[in-house]
Amino acid sequence: MEIKMGRPPVPTHLKRDKRLVVMLTDSENELLAEAAKDAGTASLSDWVRDLLLDAAAKGRNNSASKRE
Repeated sequence: MEIKMGRPPVPTHLKRDKRLVVMLTDSENELLAEAAKDAGTASLSDWVRDLLLDAAAKGRNNSASKRE
């Protein structure tokens, strides 16, 4: 009998392997960590990713409407 251990592998299309490094002061990091906690997200990384992707999508939509 084979014993399965650990997490199942993440599907390839959901795998996150790129990094964006942002240099912060201790106080900036604490401020962002508290905001992420207050928002109820699982992690600071998840909170920042969600905000950046939302801002990027809105920016693209605004750029497209300006061209029309």
